[in-house]
Amino acid sequence: MSKDLHLGRSAWPSSGGEMGSRVRAFDWEKTPLGPIASWPQSLKTTIDLMMASPLAMNLIWGPKRILIYNEVHRAFMGTKHPRAFGRPGREVWGGVWEAAEAAIHRRVFAGETVTLEDHPWTLLRNGGPEEAFFTSYFTPIRDETGAVVANLATAFETTNAVKEKAERDQTERALRKSEARLREVLEGIGEAFYALDQNHRFLYASRKALETWDKKPDDLIGVPFLSAFPNAVGTPDYEAQRRALETGTAQHFESASPLIGHWFEVDIYPTSTGVSVAFRDIDRRKQAEALLRASEARLKAAVELIGLSPYSGDPRTGALDWDARLKAMWGLPADTTVDAPMAFAAIHRDDQAQVAAAWEASLDPDSDGVFVAEYRVQGIEDGIERWVSTHAQNFFEGRQPVGFIGAIREITEEKYTEARLRESEARLQAAVDLARLGRYAWNPQTNELQWDDTLRAMWGLAAGAPVDYEVWRAGVHPDDLARVEAAIQRCVDPRGDGVYDIEYRVIGNTDGVERWIATRGRTNFENEAPVAFFGIALEVTERKRIEERLERRIEERRRELEEANRQLRSQMEKRKFAEIEVQQLQRLDAIGQITSGVAHDFNNLLAVVLTNARLLARTMERPDDWEGVELIRTAADQGRKLVAQLLAFSRKQQLAPDEVDLNSKIAGIGDLLGATLGGTVHLKTIFAPDLWPALVDPNQIEMIVLNLAINGRDAMQPGGTLTIETFNTVIESESFRPEEPSPGDYVVLAVKDTGTGIPDDVLLHAFEPFYTTKEPGKGWGLGLAQVFGFAKQSGGGVRIETRLDQGTAVKVFLPRAGGDNADHHADTVDASKRLQATKRFRVLVVDDEKAVLRSMVRMLDVLGYATVSVESGSEALRMLASNQEIDLVLADFAMPEMSGGELAKAIRAMQPTLPVILITGYMDRAVLNELNDLRIILKPFTEDDLVNAIGAALK
Repeated sequence: MSKDLHLGRSAWPSSGGEMGSRVRAFDWEKTPLGPIASWPQSLKTTIDLMMASPLAMNLIWGPKRILIYNEVHRAFMGTKHPRAFGRPGREVWGGVWEAAEAAIHRRVFAGETVTLEDHPWTLLRNGGPEEAFFTSYFTPIRDETGAVVANLATAFETTNAVKEKAERDQTERALRKSEARLREVLEGIGEAFYALDQNHRFLYASRKALETWDKKPDDLIGVPFLSAFPNAVGTPDYEAQRRALETGTAQHFESASPLIGHWFEVDIYPTSTGVSVAFRDIDRRKQAEALLRASEARLKAAVELIGLSPYSGDPRTGALDWDARLKAMWGLPADTTVDAPMAFAAIHRDDQAQVAAAWEASLDPDSDGVFVAEYRVQGIEDGIERWVSTHAQNFFEGRQPVGFIGAIREITEEKYTEARLRESEARLQAAVDLARLGRYAWNPQTNELQWDDTLRAMWGLAAGAPVDYEVWRAGVHPDDLARVEAAIQRCVDPRGDGVYDIEYRVIGNTDGVERWIATRGRTNFENEAPVAFFGIALEVTERKRIEERLERRIEERRRELEEANRQLRSQMEKRKFAEIEVQQLQRLDAIGQITSGVAHDFNNLLAVVLTNARLLARTMERPDDWEGVELIRTAADQGRKLVAQLLAFSRKQQLAPDEVDLNSKIAGIGDLLGATLGGTVHLKTIFAPDLWPALVDPNQIEMIVLNLAINGRDAMQPGGTLTIETFNTVIESESFRPEEPSPGDYVVLAVKDTGTGIPDDVLLHAFEPFYTTKEPGKGWGLGLAQVFGFAKQSGGGVRIETRLDQGTAVKVFLPRAGGDNADHHADTVDASKRLQATKRFRVLVVDDEKAVLRSMVRMLDVLGYATVSVESGSEALRMLASNQEIDLVLADFAMPEMSGGELAKAIRAMQPTLPVILITGYMDRAVLNELNDLRIILKPFTEDDLVNAIGAALK
């Protein structure tokens, strides 16, 4: 027991009942709280508050979370009381504590107030466990320093409120469900229904009412009746509604509505909120009543006309009231008195039993009292057998039959007709069986299906096997089912012609055999409703197989024809492109012929200018004099480059193809490209790491790269990107475009810009020489023509890919080098060194141009060679025939009478070991191939070119 309960004062705490006593009696010294005397005032004040409170309160104190609770909270502890009092919460609640610590206590000890609303709790009260609901507030308790030292939980019981809310929610759900059911019932009944409030405003209108009025809910709900139907003023309908509202009495009437123009039967019922109105369209009934009255008179006459004989009687006495015509059916005179026993005795004895049973059944008060029968009668006096049909209605008082009325009609002829019809049907069935036709009948109203055994066999069913719609449906091939059912729906649609004509596949139910069925049917309608669907079916499997084979043959022929047409179109397209290529090649060849001729003459002039300029430079002693000579050489060199361009697009230049690493070649001219493009264009290179070697002229490819780079630069605004890319590709199919490469392996040089792109009309002329879109003086229009000529002459091709405002890519396809193409170029030696190393060889110079001849002689003299010159091939041969000592012949290729090539052949025949060097401005590839073992120098040439060629020839 605590040692400091009194301390000279009254016992503390002074309230709290049992739990106050427990506070006083608990041995707190064994807990982290220590003796009561040492407790802080905040703890004591909180316990005083708890013990005096009528609410359930518990206190979680300190880091150890010591649990203290009041008398009301004891019920929350259940079987854990009293063991839980004064112990740490974790020991009391075990695993549940961790969740509470995280969700509540840790937050409260951090200074936050936590609220849990309407949480459930099981209490021990009223003699056992009971579920209750509480709203709890968890409040931080602070000590004298303001630090949070405890969590005070106060619980307010909300059980009644929670249960009331649950009951209220349940009631509201039930009410909504009930309203939904009521609305569903109202919508489901055949009558129209609406409700008005006390002010004649619409509260509700059923779907039937809306359809009758051709209104929408938004047109009526909340709207006064007269606003929705202003023409209703003064009508019986509106006046009845008004009376029902004013007097609170129900109204029932029939009215011809001026709103709709139909007759309606109306019931108006007062309600607490207004009135409910139900009305049903009786227009047809009214019309029928009028027609009935009009027809009753006609009916009496019609009954006699169609052979009906009305009768009546009393089943209690057996009395009968028959007319003369009915008596005649029984073979009796008109004045004969007839009663029930007499009438029954005349019935054929084979029919008496079924007639008696039907009559007894109609006298049952639980039945509808209807007597219907067909039977034979034997004329009592005339002995004639007749068939009659009777239809009567019994009337009852209570459960006692008191009378009947009916009509009898003689149907002897009809029965004979039926017999003949059955005989005809039997013959028809025999014919159907011979034709192997299957027959069916289907009632769309009852879904009843009737098949004969022939049709069952088509479905793989045994004779007499039961059938229904699902059996039929299960047998139809899945791929045909939707199509067949759609045809049936069209057939039973009264808006159609009711004809059913279709072919489809079925899969046998037991044998699994796929069969084709051809079926025709027709639907009978009554009152626009299908009442009978009947038809025949014929198995057409063999015919379909024949048709399928025929269709396959037709399809094969169609494909063959399409292939032939495709090949024809392809050949026509090839021919078209071939004609285009021929035209372009002819155009280029014509230009090439002109330019090559010009180039030859121009090269002769350039050779004279360059040779003499170089010789003149050797004699200049003052540097000031060299400038003029250098200007002459520069201008002549530019002319030489222009000639090279002319020869390139005409494919008349001499190429020296070799294995070239395109990546290294482009990288090697990187500085030149950068200087050419300037600082406003970003240069990007993408080199394929496994690039094949290309078989091209190394010098010419550099010119091609520069040409394409300059074109790309000119097509872009400042800041554009020029990309040079290399990659391998394999062309597998033949192209009909003249610039495209043939099938084979190629190394591709792609130059892409981000410029404006090339319009279609310009792209058509891209490879034509002298075609340019640049301003005058900005280009010759030879760039792409030169690329095209170089690519085709090298054995490749070129392709342009362009998109307006996005840029252009020019792809040059260069043939892949095959095998070892080592560099066999002759070593070059500086002309001055070569001059010092040579003896004085004697050279025969042959050229028909005197200026060129004189210039070459002067150059050879300066280089230290002895020379002899002649102006034609024939003179050269005579010179050689005179046995003059000649070490080498240097001859122009293009000479009249005898060309340099012809001269070389003649010299080889005379002196096989005598070296011959040919000089030319251009040379045909065919001629080059013929002279591949001869030395050739292209005009204009330098002293080094000449010395190297002579040195290699003499070696």
